Amino acid sequence: MYQRLLNSKTVLEYLVVRNEQSYTQIGKQLNITPQQFSDWIKLRRPIPNERLKSLCDYFAVPADVLVNEKKFAKPLDPITKIDVEMLEVNKATKEEDSIILKEKLIELQKEKAKQVRILRLTTMLNADNDQLNAVIDTFLDQLENIEESEINLFLEKIRV
Repeated sequence: MYQRLLNSKTVLEYLVVRNEQSYTQIGKQLNITPQQFSDWIKLRRPIPNERLKSLCDYFAVPADVLVNEKKFAKPLDPITKIDVEMLEVNKATKEEDSIILKEKLIELQKEKAKQVRILRLTTMLNADNDQLNAVIDTFLDQLENIEESEINLFLEKIRV
């Protein structure tokens, strides 16, 4: 199952695997054929509104988590994956007030912030702008050589 989770390409596929279900099992409950699931996951067709509502209810997620604005299954990226996990933890927290669940949510929020930073840097690096690359290199060089005790001073210096 773990390998199938890693290989998931859409949020819908990820939710099916995460719930340890097959398309056939879910399809029988929701009156959806395995072929329909396949078409949606392979982005051949958008998910019709009535099916989307059934899937959202089944997985207890909002539509904007499952599909894009054109109703095609949303691709699974690290940030969306964390969002799905956060939804599940939030749901569990409402059912059971647990310190472990709250700690898990904090951990997921930190991981999401890290993934957002990675995406921002990746976007800048892919811009192929020599001046921007020089700024990033200079900044990283300074960060790599800074002592932990000097971080606050460094932050004050660059915020000016």
